[in-house]
Amino acid sequence: MKKFFKENYLHILLVTLLALLFVFWGRTVVREIKLNTNTQMLHTLEARLNCLKSYGWTVDEGSETRRDTAIPDPLDDVWEAYNALQTVCGFDLRKYQGKKVTCYTYIAQNFPYDVGAPVYINLLICDGNLIGGDCMTTALDGFMLPLDRRYLP
Repeated sequence: MKKFFKENYLHILLVTLLALLFVFWGRTVVREIKLNTNTQMLHTLEARLNCLKSYGWTVDEGSETRRDTAIPDPLDDVWEAYNALQTVCGFDLRKYQGKKVTCYTYIAQNFPYDVGAPVYINLLICDGNLIGGDCMTTALDGFMLPLDRRYLP
């Protein structure tokens, strides 16, 4: 056993350092989302637009649509897949199972690529707080990406 550690000391140290770096980076992103005051008190259009700006989005404010929905309890397969997308940005919809939420949708004006179809930004809001969101298009070959522009391909 001593021989194994002696021979692989650098590899073990490197893997440990990378794991710690990944954990601290992930905690920083989650903390940033929780401390972002632009994700709270989203009762007005202006507040929601500021929230979108904090994630790097410029939208057509006249395109806002609103719909109420409920997050199922338990999450079905579609919602589980959607929640996996949310966890990339530090959100977790499991905390809101069975609750009514409001989805606000906007047309993005600054999506970095021409995809030949409108790109929409969705904000999921519960009790005035952002609990999730996404960037998507409804084209046949469309996509759905995390809300935070740092995660765009």
